[in-house]
Amino acid sequence: MYLKTEEVNLYYEVQGKGKPLLLIHGVVVDCGLYQDAARLLSPYYQVITYDRRGNSRSVPVYRQEYDVEAQVRDGAALLEHLGISRVFLAGASAGAIIALELFRSCPEKIEHVFLYEPPLVSLLKEEDQGQWVARIEKDVAIGKINRAMLEFMLSLGETDDRRPEKPRETEEREIGNYPNFLKNEFGVFMHYTPEIRYYKEKSDRITTAVGERSGESKYVRAAKTFSRLTGCELLHFPGCHNLPCDLPGDFVNGIMGVMARYGW
Repeated sequence: MYLKTEEVNLYYEVQGKGKPLLLIHGVVVDCGLYQDAARLLSPYYQVITYDRRGNSRSVPVYRQEYDVEAQVRDGAALLEHLGISRVFLAGASAGAIIALELFRSCPEKIEHVFLYEPPLVSLLKEEDQGQWVARIEKDVAIGKINRAMLEFMLSLGETDDRRPEKPRETEEREIGNYPNFLKNEFGVFMHYTPEIRYYKEKSDRITTAVGERSGESKYVRAAKTFSRLTGCELLHFPGCHNLPCDLPGDFVNGIMGVMARYGW
């Protein structure tokens, strides 16, 4: 299904009935990241997923904007379109950044926010962190796309040897998302800095999680730093950075446990 706004033709899917759960994907992938997880969750919840603007089937039609504010407008428009007044919100990787800002934009509509390995690398104070971001941005600027993409992929940490083979259609869609990510999204998400004071005041409505096999990747360290600074709880789930796709059953068990604990 599509939601057409002045800015984007937003592709979305809705499965199941019950209390609504909105799942937001990260970079390169699309809502197919949650395909199996959504199917497992749908007997218990109304599961909403969508392709973020510029990714796969969601194409901007008016304003060519890809900043976090534009992404938040898309999420808010989808909730309004579906008539949802209260939702449990979850985001993986860069989707967690959008979830954070959507929560900040309309906290009255958000029951709780679940963040899986949010790439809040601006919170890291390592000496080489800014150099890493600048190096990838420079490679993109001079056309070294493959090198930039490889360095980014290595930053995600270990890959899970238990992950299923992706359908060819899904892989083709994801490959088509690489240019949008490097041109429009990498800098947006890598330079994003959360308003710690605000989220510290709302920490009882935020849960952060990391993968047990992700080691000490940038995103694990960023998630731990965010949890420490805000006081929100930090959980450890099985698997790696792409847990919702790699081990959907484990992702579902984990997030259902969080939702149950908060009465959703």
